[in-house]
Amino acid sequence: MTTVMETITIKDKIFTELFSEKELKEIIENCVSQIKTSVAETENLILIGVLNGAVPFLNEIAFSLPENISIDYVKAVSYGDNTFSSGKIKLLLDTQMNLNGKDILLVDDIIDTGCTVQFLIEHFKAMGAKSIKTCCLFYKKNPKIEAPDFYGAIIDDEFIVGFGLDYAQNGRNLKKIIKLSE
Repeated sequence: MTTVMETITIKDKIFTELFSEKELKEIIENCVSQIKTSVAETENLILIGVLNGAVPFLNEIAFSLPENISIDYVKAVSYGDNTFSSGKIKLLLDTQMNLNGKDILLVDDIIDTGCTVQFLIEHFKAMGAKSIKTCCLFYKKNPKIEAPDFYGAIIDDEFIVGFGLDYAQNGRNLKKIIKLSE
């Protein structure tokens, strides 16, 4: 008996499922639970999501936390329409909040090269943040970069789409995670 893998085509690329909707929900719930426990007593917590990919994940986190949090977004890009990071970060939209003396939970969809997160950590430190914790839904383990404080799942060096992650601005709305086929 042969199993046929369903494929999804986005623009010029073919993808297959990596995590089903059910598996993704479990990954998110486990990560959110860890965050909730860790920041439960934090005052002045600001969740800062990296647009556009972190929006769905940040919402899941925010809805689980007490009402004494603030939410803001930044837009920093390194991928463009490619399937790989350029390694150069462009800050297209900065936070409008005063970060001086505040605790920050920086939320991103994926940590790949670590360039975006490292850039934003330094940026927020310069703005006077008291503490900065990092969180991502997916983490491509890399000995050259510091692991995030929280992450949903470690993945191999694959290009993935869904639940905020995109290929050339498409596929963010999927409730599952798909990976680029070879």
